[in-house]
Amino acid sequence: MDNNKDRIIEVFSGTLWESEMVKSLLQDAEIESFLRNTNLNTYIYEPIQASGVKVMILSSNYEKAREIVDNYFRNMNNDSSTEEL
Repeated sequence: MDNNKDRIIEVFSGTLWESEMVKSLLQDAEIESFLRNTNLNTYIYEPIQASGVKVMILSSNYEKAREIVDNYFRNMNNDSSTEEL
């Protein structure tokens, strides 16, 4: 694919904390990304609960990035199910 025709697309949307984690995982896999909508209201008590922060990537990296995001959620779900035991 011609990199000049790559579009910037969203691969994940969630809280600031989750988005930072996904961005870090993508960086470890050498996939460039950036966060969008990171401005939080300073009057909220728990900014970690603010949602709508989007992780943006180039469309040519979508398949690999989607796999990383899916693995992240699979691991998060496994961790939370073991905590309930």
